[in-house]
Amino acid sequence: MLSIITINYNNALGLKKTMQSVVNQTWSDFEYIVIDGNSNDESVAVIRSFEWFNLKWVSEPDTGIYNAMNKGIQKAKGDYLLFLNSGDYLYNKEVLSKVKNYFSLNISFISGHLFYKKGDDEIIREHPKELSFSYLVSKSISHLSTFIKREMFVKYGLYNEINKIVSDWEFFFKALGLNGESFLSIDEIITIYDLTGISSIEENLKNIEEERTQVFKKYLKPIFNDEFDTFLFQNFKAPSKRIKYLKHIEKSLFLRKITTVLLSVISFFIKK
Repeated sequence: MLSIITINYNNALGLKKTMQSVVNQTWSDFEYIVIDGNSNDESVAVIRSFEWFNLKWVSEPDTGIYNAMNKGIQKAKGDYLLFLNSGDYLYNKEVLSKVKNYFSLNISFISGHLFYKKGDDEIIREHPKELSFSYLVSKSISHLSTFIKREMFVKYGLYNEINKIVSDWEFFFKALGLNGESFLSIDEIITIYDLTGISSIEENLKNIEEERTQVFKKYLKPIFNDEFDTFLFQNFKAPSKRIKYLKHIEKSLFLRKITTVLLSVISFFIKK
């Protein structure tokens, strides 16, 4: 069975849109869990208006986004979990019908596409078919379009509540990047993303970078021994033009030979 988890705080209009997209699915073998942070708008009334047969909900204070998500995980009974935050919604009524057969493959993380609008542009964010470590370092899996085996949270722990923004990224980095859990990218649009979310707000970009740096230091202490190590790692995350050129040279036998000759000539004249 699948568990869909929605967290909400004072976003009654967004919550209604999210819940409507869930309960209208043509496949319904899932439980729906709504964690409301003691909202003082019409959110609770919205929840009560949905008399869906397998809806569980609570409205009580929490300490933040990841505390609310962890509450949802602890209540969930499904083999897979999908986090669909208030304001985000499933692409159409057939989403779960198209995805359900993948659950029998026993893959740890099943990721579909994320759809959103930015200005006049319609963007579909896809995941690579094969994840690399550098991808997981510099980018993030879209948790709003990823079905996660519930046992992953038993194996690696719940979301880190110390972080305010990047704990879903930290969880993917830990499970996929450091421990090599299985991953499947599927060619289906799962979720329409609400761009007003906390991680999309421009002033939070600095906080995201700071929290990610603390995560790297936590898990990758050996590469932060000195300033040179830190410099190399920063270029690994976001390569400079020089680093990118070196990567191109390394991939080409012809360019490697030319570069070797040029460096030999330069070295000769320097010694002279």
